[in-house]
Amino acid sequence: MTASPLQLTRRTALVGAAGLTLAGCADGVGGSSGSDSPSAPQDAQPTANGNSEAVITVSSAHGLDAMWPNEPLDISVENGTISSVKVTDASGAEIPGKVAGSQWTPDRGTLLPRATYSAEVTAQDSKKREQVSTAAISTVNPNLVIEVDFRYADGTVIGNGMPIWVRFDMPVNDDQRAAIEKTASVVTSPVQEGSFGWVDGTTLYWRPKEYWQAGSTAHVEVKAGGLPAGDTWILADSQADYVYGDLRVMYTDIDNHALTCYQNGAVVNTIPVSCGKPGMETMTGTKVIMDKQSPVVMDSETFGVNNESPEGYKLNVYFAQRITWSGEYFHAAPWADYAHGYQNVSHGCTGMSDANAQWLFNFTLIGDPAEFVGSTFPVQAYQTIGCWTYSWEDWQLQSAL
Repeated sequence: MTASPLQLTRRTALVGAAGLTLAGCADGVGGSSGSDSPSAPQDAQPTANGNSEAVITVSSAHGLDAMWPNEPLDISVENGTISSVKVTDASGAEIPGKVAGSQWTPDRGTLLPRATYSAEVTAQDSKKREQVSTAAISTVNPNLVIEVDFRYADGTVIGNGMPIWVRFDMPVNDDQRAAIEKTASVVTSPVQEGSFGWVDGTTLYWRPKEYWQAGSTAHVEVKAGGLPAGDTWILADSQADYVYGDLRVMYTDIDNHALTCYQNGAVVNTIPVSCGKPGMETMTGTKVIMDKQSPVVMDSETFGVNNESPEGYKLNVYFAQRITWSGEYFHAAPWADYAHGYQNVSHGCTGMSDANAQWLFNFTLIGDPAEFVGSTFPVQAYQTIGCWTYSWEDWQLQSAL
């Protein structure tokens, strides 16, 4: 396990007060009783390291060799005042920040863990002579950090029900989510209204108010590197691009045993289907196509039903498209051709003939929305890519902001 901030405090207590003190030379300009002795001007111009009396000390609460990403630099100046602070990363890029009193903090509020920086502090003494000093900084190197990635953002064209999917590889605490979400932004083309929402500790979605418009693109950035998350920190900033295709919607009427396929608002096919029988009903509501496989092994023992029992099975199923984590699919079901269009006989999936299943498999994209009506069992958000199980008003309440 990663050491918690409290554990790290104990571990770094011996270096907590560590700092770097840098001073200019003592003032070597001696006084003279001679009437022709020069005197220092009242408004002397600054001179770099010109016999400045300023003494600069740079420190941080956990030491400059194990600085926490979310703590400021403490800067004290004896015999002078701070003129400027410049912090750069290992590549030489400057970290925007500000000085308030005797502390420097980056504008975004954090540095990154497992990183090195250089701080250049300029101070002036009472005669406006400058002292410039530098300090090397290393941030804490925890055993574990949280990394951020984006599912379904590999450049492949995806379906218009797929949200922007920000994934954290370890859980984020409830009280940390707002700060992280504040760093996240989405730019869409064309412009579409949307909102972030958390569905669990590792998943942050952004969905538009309605399904993505045909041909949409989206750029997402999460500049949360260095923010605390769980018992550690987020390793780095992340960004991704999403590309969406035509708007395809699969609309299944469970009671009437029909799947109507729409593309950009027009009906392109209606397929006779058979859904879940009594006691194993197909869930109603909006699901999303999450995966496509042909074949896939379906095994009743994965949900506790023995293969040899009357309701048991283990078989290869073709043209299968997963729409819930719990095992609902669109798929070919040639053993039930007698029921397609007439009767619900499945264990919860939406079955159809081989030819229709193949057509549907070729027609759809991962991320296409699949709407179901007619059942009394609504799908829950955790059972699918669940941002569409909420009304728009309720979805906005999933935001931590």
